[in-house]
This record gives sequence, structure tokens and C-alpha cells, in this order.
Amino acid sequence: MAQIAGNAARDFRIQLQQAREGAVKDAEAFDGIIHVVERMGSFCLERVENLGKYKPKLVNVASWSPLDDLPAKWRNVHTPFSLLYDLVKDARNDAMHQGASARHLTTHAIELALVLEDALRMIENDNKTSLIVSDYMVRDLVCADLWQPISLVRQRMLTNSFTYLAVQDAAGQWCLLSDLQVAKYLQGHSNKERNKLLARPLEKAEIPLHPAKRVNETMPIDKALEDFDHEPKLVFPDDAKPGHNAKAKPVGILTAFDLL
Repeated sequence: MAQIAGNAARDFRIQLQQAREGAVKDAEAFDGIIHVVERMGSFCLERVENLGKYKPKLVNVASWSPLDDLPAKWRNVHTPFSLLYDLVKDARNDAMHQGASARHLTTHAIELALVLEDALRMIENDNKTSLIVSDYMVRDLVCADLWQPISLVRQRMLTNSFTYLAVQDAAGQWCLLSDLQVAKYLQGHSNKERNKLLARPLEKAEIPLHPAKRVNETMPIDKALEDFDHEPKLVFPDDAKPGHNAKAKPVGILTAFDLL
């Protein structure tokens, strides 16, 4: 039977991370995670079966993670992987997945993904796989544009639960716009004045933009962490040159949250 290792471990971990991010945004988007779990199971078993048949192989993968051992000591806050897997499998087989039932299934699917992601990370480390920025960055980068009204900038932050948005300033430099600065800009005004502020384009709003720190997509993670602070870093292609008026656009964003 096939074993997950090297590039396969990295690829499945990235798939799980992306599916989990989608589930966080949509409280009923559990299918994305389950589809990745099914692909992992069929890869290990070398044939297409159902979730129940994949369980032994995926339990073995999960055993690489210390998160698989924690329920023995912290049963009140951690669910054993085997039980978690059954909860997801059984709930997925039910006829209805709407409302509270679907959200509950999504919560369990996210917990399942976290264990498998951590296990795959351990497998990568054991195989001496070099972890690079592109393995952890958020790929679907949401940017703001100077012409956009503050109302749209605010909406994008709230819809995606983002603390920062990438924006290219008038000089062409890539910067970060924080939710804190937007909040300061909008608060302390009358309703009438606030409405005017929301309709104002970003380029005319008095909101400071901070030049973003840059990393390349193939930079080793340990190097990218050297000068990391509370602000995320924008990820650029390896051949992109820093500076003003750079034509290259960021291909992702790396936050401390993504490295937990």
C-alpha cells in the first residue's frame, strides 16, 4: 500500500489547509475537507473506496502528530482522532446537512483537518523536506485598490475575517492596510459624517498605509520567521525585485496564524 511522504505529504497538507480556510469562511463548507480526506484515503489504499474503508490508513497517518496523543491527557478538550473520524463519517452519510447540523459537521471536519495537517507536517520533517514559504502562505490573496470606497474595503475585511489587506500605493509600493486603521478612521463621527467617510475612495481617505515586508515563495520558513512581527509578509515570485513601481504582484500572504 502507498505511504504518504515527501511531496505527496506537502501537497495533501496544502490541500487540507486551503479546504479548512474555506470552511472557516463558510460555516457549512465541510465538503472541501472531506473531499481531500477521501483523496488521501484512496492514495494510501491505492483504490477508491468509502470513508469507512480509508479509516485505518488515515488513523495511521494521524499517529504521526502529537495531537493524536493529547486526548489521552486532555479528553475534556480534545476528541480522539478515531472518534472524530467516525463523527465526520457518520454525519456526512446522513441525509440532511443544513443549519446547525451542517455547522457542527464543519467544526468536526476542521478539527480532523488540523490533526492530519500536523501529522503531514511531521512526516515532511522526518523526510527532511525543506519547508518553504509557499507551503504555508495564503494563496487567494485579497487586495484593496486605491479607487475603491472604504465601504468595500471594510466589507472585504469583515467578509473574510482579515486583519490586513494588501494595497499598492500611488508610488507603486505594496503596502498593508490594517483593520485597526480603518476602525480609527470611521469611529467618533456622526452617522451623517460616517456615511461620507464610507463613500470616500481609499486614495482620498486619511488612512496610513505601511510598506509591507516581502519574502520570496521559495524562502525557507525558518529564515522568513527571523524578523517576523505582528504584521504579515507579502509573498512574491522568486524573480520579483523589490522597490517602487515593481510590476510583480504578490502571490500570497504569510501570517503568524498560518504557521501555528
